[in-house]
Amino acid sequence: MRNVIQVVREALLTNFRELDQWFEKDTALLDFKPDRDQWSIREVLEHITLTNYFLLLIINKSTRRALDRKSNGYTVVVPADYHEKFSQIDVISSKSFGWVRPEHMEPTGFKNMEEIKALLKQQYAQCMYNVSLLKNGEGVLVFTNMSVNHLGKLDIYQYIYFLTKHIERHIRQMKRLEKEFEESAILI
Repeated sequence: MRNVIQVVREALLTNFRELDQWFEKDTALLDFKPDRDQWSIREVLEHITLTNYFLLLIINKSTRRALDRKSNGYTVVVPADYHEKFSQIDVISSKSFGWVRPEHMEPTGFKNMEEIKALLKQQYAQCMYNVSLLKNGEGVLVFTNMSVNHLGKLDIYQYIYFLTKHIERHIRQMKRLEKEFEESAILI
């Protein structure tokens, strides 16, 4: 179980550190939209904060329930196929599946970069705090359904891992936008 917790911690650290680098980018790049119906990098970052917010509502509530269950004598038992679910979650970071996001996760474009950065730092801290509270495997005591890509029931570690894969997916999107921005600058 310790290696699972370590993988989740490292995924959080790596992905949030990568997000942090986008705040150093030029404003023209952050606001660049190849098409009217595409998001800018600024909007992608806002979308990540919105998604994290809703995922953390579930993660925080589940963490409290898991700690209650542990204090009530529930035993941590890891299912035999436990690691297979992480492989299924890995797909989230790619573009190999379709999913229509809820409207409440659509960016408004009105948040400034300082506000977005502060939200991401707060969300990173909250994720790490939850992982630290679940240091003895308690995260497997509560499962919550995840409809994205038909993942089904995820425990808390898997839910947090999902959050990191969602971030990875959008880091790839921002890198594609950056490449398009650079290519459009060359054409001019």
